[in-house]
Amino acid sequence: MHSEIPAVYTDKHGSIQTTINNDSVTLSIELDGIVFSGDTFIYFQPETTLALPGRFTLGELGQLTDYTLSCRIPISTWKEGIQIPGVLLTQVEYKEAATRLDYNAPYFHFSFELEEETIQIGKLSQFEGVFEILREKLPENIDIKTCYTCLYSDYSVYGNDIFGTMLCFRNAKDKYVKVKDKDEYMDMMDDFDRIVQETYLCEDFTPRIKGTGYRG
Repeated sequence: MHSEIPAVYTDKHGSIQTTINNDSVTLSIELDGIVFSGDTFIYFQPETTLALPGRFTLGELGQLTDYTLSCRIPISTWKEGIQIPGVLLTQVEYKEAATRLDYNAPYFHFSFELEEETIQIGKLSQFEGVFEILREKLPENIDIKTCYTCLYSDYSVYGNDIFGTMLCFRNAKDKYVKVKDKDEYMDMMDDFDRIVQETYLCEDFTPRIKGTGYRG
């Protein structure tokens, strides 16, 4: 599934209105004619080997740094069975030096736009937890359909990245829903179908049932 995410990139030279192209694996953003790509909203590397314009700063691993990025991520949102516009708003300031001082840095500021209302989610270092907090703040007649809220998604017991490292068990549904503890999960964890983003959605979506699967 391909999606386009409206975004604003800001550095010491000003702001650029742009679009992040998301192919469900890689995020690509064009800035002043240069394409940068990555997978977590904060680790973009240039797709060219040519010298970059002076406005861009690269970190030790060749990643874009010293910028603020604001995004409007479309989210499948439903009200009483009717799809309505829902947008996850994110803003992150990425400075490589800050990550050396704080292991959890950078932090995202999350909110959700729904029916002309902005619901504050808060400050988090990764996308895990965003929809948990949002669910507590949404009216009962609003449903969010994403991989994170799907019955057949989970994270590795060995940890996860900021964004985009959910395991999809749509190919092993019966085995996954019977998992009761960590040992049972580890026995079948490598049977996942693919790795997906928290905001992704496919035709196998099934609402998560509390207490089902390893994530519960």
